[in-house]
Amino acid sequence: MVDFWASWCGPCRQEAATLNGIYAAYADAPVEFVGVNVWDTPDAAKAFLVEFGVAYPTGGDDDGAIALEYGVRGIPEKFFIDADGVVRRKYVGPMPEDVLRSTLDGLLAEAPGNGG
Repeated sequence: MVDFWASWCGPCRQEAATLNGIYAAYADAPVEFVGVNVWDTPDAAKAFLVEFGVAYPTGGDDDGAIALEYGVRGIPEKFFIDADGVVRRKYVGPMPEDVLRSTLDGLLAEAPGNGG
């Protein structure tokens, strides 16, 4: 799951604890989270990561090239990408915990070797 976010984004701040919790809950599953900070300053992004204790890998998209490549129009936006690099799902806006869990569970069930 690739999550585009910014420190000044209210919905991103709202869902930070949920994303951390789900990341921890799926630690033993073949799932990885990657955060991409966009339209932000490095100092503000670092402060956000510390404030919310973000545990998954996160990097900055300083020139907006990654966001442009993915067609990001607003944040937060999440892209669910399979092992072959294919975008399987996209979610715009803050993602409720139950929706995030059901999305991950559904994609895991579809994965080769898991009956998918």
